[in-house]
Amino acid sequence: MNQKILSLSLILFSTILLTGCSVKNSSVTSTSPTPTTISQSTNKIGYPCLKGETAFSSLTVSGNKMEFQQSSLGKIITSINGIPQGEGKYWQYSIDDKYAEVGADAYQCQGGEIITWELK
Repeated sequence: MNQKILSLSLILFSTILLTGCSVKNSSVTSTSPTPTTISQSTNKIGYPCLKGETAFSSLTVSGNKMEFQQSSLGKIITSINGIPQGEGKYWQYSIDDKYAEVGADAYQCQGGEIITWELK
């Protein structure tokens, strides 16, 4: 099931890239005492999803620096804490170890979930 969701996510992301969506580059930085777990060796980062926030906004609230592109389908993370996507790898997020089915700016946190971003 996870492979199916991963495949669908990759297809969606590829479609975004291939359709030539309008894109605006942006970056956001915030500092907060919210705990963040970072593994540079695996390019993985995790943090609690704060109730009332989105997975996207919780990333900045948790004190991480990110860059993103705004497309017609939503925000696409292109770099987290200076680690850019590329070479066929993209930042993907999961909620409590299950790959997300919506964009990070569309997922509304219930509070307590763990959001994990991984460069895959």
